[in-house]
Amino acid sequence: MKIRNIEAVPLAWQLQEGSQKWYSDYGPRTELHAIIVKVETDDGLTGYGEVHPGYGYTRGACWSAKAIVEKELAPEIMGEDPTQPEYVWEKMYNGPRTELALTYGHACPRLGRRGITVCAMSGIDMALWDIFAQSLGIPIYKLLGGGYRTKIPAYASGGHAPPEYAGEQAMSYIEKGFRGMKMRVGGMDAPRIVEGSIARIKAVRKAIGPEIALMLDAHGSLNVSQAIRLAQAAEQYDIGWFEEPVPSDNWDGMARVRNATSIPISTGENDFTQFDFRDIIAKGAADILQPDLAVVGGFTAARRVAMLAQAANLRCAPHVWGSAILFAASLHLAAAIPNCPVFEFRTGSCGFFTDMLDESFTIDSEGFVAVPEGPGLGVKFDLEECQRKFPFV
Repeated sequence: MKIRNIEAVPLAWQLQEGSQKWYSDYGPRTELHAIIVKVETDDGLTGYGEVHPGYGYTRGACWSAKAIVEKELAPEIMGEDPTQPEYVWEKMYNGPRTELALTYGHACPRLGRRGITVCAMSGIDMALWDIFAQSLGIPIYKLLGGGYRTKIPAYASGGHAPPEYAGEQAMSYIEKGFRGMKMRVGGMDAPRIVEGSIARIKAVRKAIGPEIALMLDAHGSLNVSQAIRLAQAAEQYDIGWFEEPVPSDNWDGMARVRNATSIPISTGENDFTQFDFRDIIAKGAADILQPDLAVVGGFTAARRVAMLAQAANLRCAPHVWGSAILFAASLHLAAAIPNCPVFEFRTGSCGFFTDMLDESFTIDSEGFVAVPEGPGLGVKFDLEECQRKFPFV
């Protein structure tokens, strides 16, 4: 079996005019984007993946990702065997120096060894694992080692409401069956960042009570002193983790935050390949690693990250904020690694999540989400129909 064609398809979901529901510290959004990678083989199999070039990105980034997938990476791997995704990953990562890297056993990466090139690699890698698993008639998580679980505790990811509505919003998640939630803090509460975030945290904890897990996410919007002040002030509210308190550009600073609070620190959604996560671990910057499949380098890189985390006795909880394709892929990753205790479940209305697949994802009465059991990604998906629903024009 050989790779016959690779295509990256940008999609756009228009938000209601004047809507503020997608406003955050990344700014207001008038539309959301998804970039779906489609890989076809000469045996008639088709696999899908997703590219996520970042938050607040423009249509220009979508075109850039499409060009890298189709014009830069695809020519290098056309004709390769899709059932060798790890070899293909090395070929995309090392480029013309792949033979050198494999002969001498060390990475010889291309210049674009981070950023949007690795995001583009991520979408292709996901699609190849999808094809590989389909060719064997098994779900991806089985191919990745057999799996540790068939359903995973899910937490509601949202929490953007101001103090007067924060408790009500939090309770809306609990009423849907979630046993945990994550709320946004930090830069969105400027100019009184610490005081504003604490007011919202207090309102949420009061509403949901002591039994519901509560996590915080600052989107890397704070400096070290702000993050330490916020973390120490939040300790009394029994916080499960504090996500990206400072930017990934400052792992030394993140380690300082970690050492200054009893709250576990999590990070990784904006980081690339196992090499970035190796350095996060070496710096002592986090308790929980959060690779995003559409950013880190797909399944190939993400499971290497998970094994690094396990060797360091750290948890690995994938970051999941994209379309239903990324959600399905991330469920397979979470099922296939031993150190994933909880799964991110996006809240709020998003067509890419609710209207992409024949069947939408739900949580059960105990707050769990089930891992798809069909071949490959295990979901039914019509890309042409999605292009009609979410035209990128």
